[in-house]
Amino acid sequence: MRRCASPLPARLAGAQRRFSRWRSSRASRFERIPPKLWAAAVRCAQEYGVYQTVCALGLDYKCLKRRVKEAASRAQASSPAAFVELVAPGRFGSPECVVELENRAGAKLRIELRGSAVPDLVDLARRFGAQGT
Repeated sequence: MRRCASPLPARLAGAQRRFSRWRSSRASRFERIPPKLWAAAVRCAQEYGVYQTVCALGLDYKCLKRRVKEAASRAQASSPAAFVELVAPGRFGSPECVVELENRAGAKLRIELRGSAVPDLVDLARRFGAQGT
């Protein structure tokens, strides 16, 4: 089993002890790793990285990496987004428009539109024009 050169974080050291106990007590060298140990290895890999976890626990790099990806995709699919960021368009490229209206009574209305939100200008113009009659 490969060993990492630096001291292990507590969670990774605990997982290493659990894997050592399991390896020493298994009946056959070809016995599959129990799901609880794989889950612990995946959690460690998510926190400390796949390489450091493989090094500390003596696992196959590709196998652990695949399990980490599967766990991430399951977590992403099962949990709805808690926050969605809507990015407003930047200053450049945002449409700008100035609408100036004058009714029959001589009242003037100036509307400056910036961004993509456009109010119902036709209705607004009708109401403004009707005020002058």
